[in-house]
Amino acid sequence: MVVKCVIACHNASGEPDLAFVQIRCTQAQYDEGKHYEAAQNWACNDNYESPFVVFDENDAPNGLLEMFVWASARIVDVSA
Repeated sequence: MVVKCVIACHNASGEPDLAFVQIRCTQAQYDEGKHYEAAQNWACNDNYESPFVVFDENDAPNGLLEMFVWASARIVDVSA
């Protein structure tokens, strides 16, 4: 399965920002919250800075997911 994630964080300039990524995981990995960890790791590796707050498509505030063009989002494996 592929789960859309939005990460509230700071960009490389230290400004508040939102990053978005899609995480490929199994249902078991999703149930264990591994997709949150993968999203945080991706953000860190993509020069975003903590603190990180990750929302997935099932717990994001109303309207948040519609802010992004998901076809342009990277897809990252949980194991990456």
